[in-house]
Amino acid sequence: MENNPYDILGVSPAASKAEITKALAVAMKRKQYPVDVIAKAQKSLMKPEERIIADYLRPILPPIKRFQYSDLSALDQPAPQLVLLSQFDGLENAIAQATQEERLERESLPISLSALFTEGVTACQEGRYPKAIKYLEDYCQGCTERHSQDYIQAQIWLIRAYQKGGQLQRAIALCQLLTTHTHPQVQAWAKNSLPMLSKEISRV
Repeated sequence: MENNPYDILGVSPAASKAEITKALAVAMKRKQYPVDVIAKAQKSLMKPEERIIADYLRPILPPIKRFQYSDLSALDQPAPQLVLLSQFDGLENAIAQATQEERLERESLPISLSALFTEGVTACQEGRYPKAIKYLEDYCQGCTERHSQDYIQAQIWLIRAYQKGGQLQRAIALCQLLTTHTHPQVQAWAKNSLPMLSKEISRV
Protein backbone atom coordinates (compact mmCIF):
# COMPACT_ATOMS: atom_id res chain seq x y z
CA MET A 1 0.00 0.00 0.00
CA GLU A 2 1.32 3.47 -0.93
CA ASN A 3 2.43 5.63 1.97
CA ASN A 4 0.36 8.68 2.82
CA PRO A 5 1.97 12.05 1.95
CA TYR A 6 1.74 13.12 5.60
CA ASP A 7 3.74 10.06 6.68
CA ILE A 8 6.35 10.57 3.96
CA LEU A 9 7.03 14.17 5.01
CA GLY A 10 6.49 13.50 8.72
CA VAL A 11 3.93 16.28 9.22
CA SER A 12 0.48 16.36 10.79
CA PRO A 13 -2.76 17.14 8.92
CA ALA A 14 -2.68 20.56 10.62
CA ALA A 15 0.67 21.46 9.00
CA SER A 16 0.85 24.79 7.20
CA LYS A 17 2.37 25.24 3.75
CA ALA A 18 5.49 26.69 5.36
CA GLU A 19 5.83 23.61 7.58
CA ILE A 20 5.35 21.32 4.58
CA THR A 21 8.06 23.18 2.65
CA LYS A 22 10.42 22.87 5.61
CA ALA A 23 9.58 19.18 5.99
CA LEU A 24 10.51 18.61 2.32
CA ALA A 25 14.13 19.58 2.93
CA VAL A 26 14.27 17.45 6.09
CA ALA A 27 12.82 14.42 4.26
CA MET A 28 15.35 14.83 1.43
CA LYS A 29 18.21 14.78 3.93
CA ARG A 30 16.72 11.81 5.80
CA LYS A 31 16.54 9.79 2.54
CA GLN A 32 13.95 7.39 3.93
CA TYR A 33 12.01 7.61 0.65
CA PRO A 34 13.10 8.14 -3.00
CA VAL A 35 13.40 11.75 -4.16
CA ASP A 36 10.46 11.49 -6.57
CA VAL A 37 8.21 10.06 -3.83
CA ILE A 38 9.09 12.91 -1.47
CA ALA A 39 8.53 15.53 -4.17
CA LYS A 40 5.17 14.01 -5.08
CA ALA A 41 4.10 14.01 -1.43
CA GLN A 42 5.00 17.69 -1.01
CA LYS A 43 3.20 18.58 -4.24
CA SER A 44 0.07 16.70 -3.13
CA LEU A 45 -0.13 18.52 0.20
CA MET A 46 0.33 21.91 -1.48
CA LYS A 47 -2.77 21.37 -3.63
CA PRO A 48 -6.05 21.69 -1.68
CA GLU A 49 -7.90 19.14 -3.81
CA GLU A 50 -5.17 16.51 -3.45
CA ARG A 51 -4.71 17.26 0.26
CA ILE A 52 -8.38 16.43 0.84
CA ILE A 53 -7.76 12.99 -0.67
CA ALA A 54 -4.71 12.49 1.59
CA ASP A 55 -6.86 13.43 4.60
CA TYR A 56 -9.55 10.96 3.56
CA LEU A 57 -7.07 8.11 3.08
CA ARG A 58 -5.55 8.66 6.52
CA PRO A 59 -8.25 7.34 8.86
CA ILE A 60 -6.22 7.56 12.07
CA LEU A 61 -5.13 11.14 12.68
CA PRO A 62 -2.72 12.17 15.43
CA PRO A 63 -4.04 14.67 17.96
CA ILE A 64 -3.83 18.23 16.70
CA LYS A 65 -1.83 20.50 18.94
CA ARG A 66 -3.59 23.75 19.64
CA PHE A 67 -2.22 26.98 21.05
CA GLN A 68 -3.02 27.76 24.64
CA TYR A 69 -4.93 31.00 25.04
CA SER A 70 -2.25 32.11 27.45
CA ASP A 71 0.55 31.71 24.91
CA LEU A 72 0.02 33.07 21.42
CA SER A 73 3.61 34.13 20.90
CA ALA A 74 4.09 31.58 18.11
CA LEU A 75 1.62 33.54 16.01
CA ASP A 76 3.97 36.53 16.01
CA GLN A 77 6.77 34.54 14.39
CA PRO A 78 7.20 35.17 10.64
CA ALA A 79 6.57 32.24 8.33
CA PRO A 80 9.78 30.44 7.25
CA GLN A 81 11.11 31.73 3.96
CA LEU A 82 11.01 29.31 1.06
CA VAL A 83 14.57 28.41 0.10
CA LEU A 84 15.07 26.57 -3.16
CA LEU A 85 17.92 24.10 -2.84
CA SER A 86 20.15 23.93 -5.90
CA GLN A 87 20.39 20.14 -5.79
CA PHE A 88 16.65 19.93 -6.44
CA ASP A 89 16.69 22.16 -9.53
CA GLY A 90 14.91 20.42 -12.37
CA LEU A 91 13.40 17.82 -10.04
CA GLU A 92 9.88 18.23 -11.44
CA ASN A 93 11.16 18.03 -15.01
CA ALA A 94 13.05 14.82 -14.19
CA ILE A 95 9.94 13.28 -12.65
CA ALA A 96 7.81 14.33 -15.63
CA GLN A 97 10.34 12.89 -18.08
CA ALA A 98 10.47 9.57 -16.22
CA THR A 99 6.67 9.40 -16.21
CA GLN A 100 6.57 10.14 -19.94
CA GLU A 101 9.15 7.44 -20.71
CA GLU A 102 7.23 4.91 -18.62
CA ARG A 103 4.01 5.76 -20.49
CA LEU A 104 5.73 5.42 -23.87
CA GLU A 105 7.12 2.02 -22.91
CA ARG A 106 3.61 0.77 -22.21
CA GLU A 107 2.26 2.01 -25.55
CA SER A 108 2.56 0.05 -28.76
CA LEU A 109 5.21 1.36 -31.10
CA PRO A 110 3.87 2.20 -34.60
CA ILE A 111 7.05 1.31 -36.48
CA SER A 112 8.03 -1.48 -38.86
CA LEU A 113 9.31 -4.87 -37.73
CA SER A 114 12.77 -4.23 -39.14
CA ALA A 115 12.94 -0.92 -37.25
CA LEU A 116 11.79 -2.64 -34.05
CA PHE A 117 14.60 -5.17 -34.42
CA THR A 118 17.25 -2.53 -35.14
CA GLU A 119 16.12 -0.18 -32.37
CA GLY A 120 15.90 -3.06 -29.90
CA VAL A 121 19.45 -4.23 -30.56
CA THR A 122 20.76 -0.65 -30.43
CA ALA A 123 18.98 0.06 -27.14
CA CYS A 124 20.42 -3.12 -25.63
CA GLN A 125 23.95 -2.23 -26.76
CA GLU A 126 23.57 1.24 -25.24
CA GLY A 127 22.31 -0.14 -21.92
CA ARG A 128 18.73 1.13 -22.29
CA TYR A 129 17.33 -2.24 -21.27
CA PRO A 130 13.65 -1.33 -20.55
CA LYS A 131 13.41 0.24 -24.01
CA ALA A 132 15.26 -2.71 -25.58
CA ILE A 133 12.82 -5.15 -23.97
CA LYS A 134 9.85 -3.19 -25.33
CA TYR A 135 11.23 -3.07 -28.89
CA LEU A 136 12.35 -6.70 -28.98
CA GLU A 137 9.17 -8.06 -27.40
CA ASP A 138 7.07 -6.17 -29.96
CA TYR A 139 9.28 -7.50 -32.75
CA CYS A 140 9.02 -11.12 -31.56
CA GLN A 141 5.25 -10.85 -31.18
CA GLY A 142 4.83 -9.39 -34.67
CA CYS A 143 7.31 -11.58 -36.53
CA THR A 144 5.73 -14.55 -38.32
CA GLU A 145 8.99 -16.08 -39.56
CA ARG A 146 9.97 -17.84 -36.35
CA HIS A 147 12.94 -19.66 -37.89
CA SER A 148 14.51 -16.60 -39.51
CA GLN A 149 17.94 -15.41 -38.46
CA ASP A 150 16.60 -12.05 -37.28
CA TYR A 151 13.98 -13.70 -35.07
CA ILE A 152 16.59 -15.95 -33.44
CA GLN A 153 18.95 -13.01 -32.89
CA ALA A 154 16.09 -10.94 -31.46
CA GLN A 155 15.38 -13.64 -28.89
CA ILE A 156 19.05 -13.86 -27.93
CA TRP A 157 19.25 -10.07 -27.52
CA LEU A 158 16.00 -10.18 -25.56
CA ILE A 159 17.52 -12.70 -23.14
CA ARG A 160 20.44 -10.33 -22.62
CA ALA A 161 18.07 -7.37 -22.09
CA TYR A 162 16.07 -9.37 -19.55
CA GLN A 163 19.28 -10.36 -17.77
CA LYS A 164 20.78 -6.87 -17.63
CA GLY A 165 17.40 -5.30 -16.90
CA GLY A 166 16.94 -7.35 -13.73
CA GLN A 167 14.35 -9.77 -15.14
CA LEU A 168 16.34 -12.98 -14.67
CA GLN A 169 13.30 -15.27 -14.42
CA ARG A 170 12.12 -14.19 -17.86
CA ALA A 171 15.64 -14.53 -19.25
CA ILE A 172 15.85 -18.11 -17.94
CA ALA A 173 12.39 -19.01 -19.25
CA LEU A 174 13.21 -17.78 -22.76
CA CYS A 175 16.62 -19.44 -22.68
CA GLN A 176 15.01 -22.77 -21.74
CA LEU A 177 12.77 -22.51 -24.80
CA LEU A 178 15.80 -22.07 -27.02
CA THR A 179 17.41 -25.27 -25.67
CA THR A 180 14.84 -27.21 -27.74
CA HIS A 181 15.27 -25.11 -30.89
CA THR A 182 15.62 -26.98 -34.18
CA HIS A 183 18.89 -25.23 -35.00
CA PRO A 184 21.81 -27.03 -33.29
CA GLN A 185 23.89 -23.87 -32.84
CA VAL A 186 20.99 -22.10 -31.12
CA GLN A 187 20.53 -25.14 -28.86
CA ALA A 188 24.22 -25.13 -27.97
CA TRP A 189 24.22 -21.41 -27.17
CA ALA A 190 21.13 -21.74 -24.96
CA LYS A 191 22.48 -24.78 -23.11
CA ASN A 192 25.75 -22.96 -22.41
CA SER A 193 23.99 -19.78 -21.27
CA LEU A 194 21.36 -21.39 -19.07
CA PRO A 195 23.72 -22.49 -16.23
CA MET A 196 25.22 -19.00 -16.04
CA LEU A 197 21.78 -17.41 -15.77
CA SER A 198 20.71 -19.93 -13.13
CA LYS A 199 23.88 -19.28 -11.17
CA GLU A 200 23.31 -15.53 -11.39
CA ILE A 201 19.76 -15.74 -10.06
CA SER A 202 20.94 -17.86 -7.12
CA ARG A 203 23.09 -14.91 -6.00
CA VAL A 204 20.19 -12.46 -6.02
